[in-house]
Amino acid sequence: MSVRSTTTPGRAPRATLHEVSPDSMGEAGGLGFRLVVAPVAGRIRHLPPVRFAEGDEWVSAGQPVAFVEQGSVAIEVCSPIEARVAGILVRDGEPVAPGQPLVWLEAAPLPVEHAAGAER
Repeated sequence: MSVRSTTTPGRAPRATLHEVSPDSMGEAGGLGFRLVVAPVAGRIRHLPPVRFAEGDEWVSAGQPVAFVEQGSVAIEVCSPIEARVAGILVRDGEPVAPGQPLVWLEAAPLPVEHAAGAER
């Protein structure tokens, strides 16, 4: 994960969470799948599906798929690639640790007949 940290003399490094890029939230499995991981510790809140094709949920690159809540702050978790959602690995409302896999994505383009913007 690429999180910029800043230091002040006499203080511990501080991470600025708004600088986390979508590419840094995925871990490539090397076999055509990617795991979307938690960027920080907190409580997971999944977002409802946006697009379906042939009975499967599909996400676009950069599309928010969940939030990790840390008290009153919610950190958005985005899909790093266009893919089919193959599995949800953590139940909504459960606590998560940084780097914990949240969503399993199967790297594949949306089927051609649905790619032209036929969202349901």
